Amino acid sequence: MATALELHAVDVIRTEIERFADAARHRSECDPVHRRRSSRRYHRSWPLAVLYDNVDMSAALHNASDEGIAFLSCGPIEPGCMIFIRLFCYDESCPYVPAVVRHSTSTEHGYLIGCEFELADEAVCQEALRHSQQTAGLC
Repeated sequence: MATALELHAVDVIRTEIERFADAARHRSECDPVHRRRSSRRYHRSWPLAVLYDNVDMSAALHNASDEGIAFLSCGPIEPGCMIFIRLFCYDESCPYVPAVVRHSTSTEHGYLIGCEFELADEAVCQEALRHSQQTAGLC
């Protein structure tokens, strides 16, 4: 059973994802056709901070939906890995959001990394908040 603190971490992360999705909807172009996707994807390039294996790296948003995000990175990240993404890089008060890498594809501009937000594990959300406090000011 989850404690109140763990549930609070999930709520903080969920609120951050909702805030990000809202910003993406208002400032981005969207796919005109859903195709097989369950959620509409929004496109706009803006900077992200990605924490992977305790290394903070810069990335550029490729597209986003309510369920996940894709970004361009200078290096690959193995599918299945847990990463932490600061969706609003220049706002130090924003938490990292946990995500599981689903694909890593080499492109002419670097690597396209596709991720699914991880909200099912309260402990992972708590870890994301701990990383947020430790790395404030690195963007």
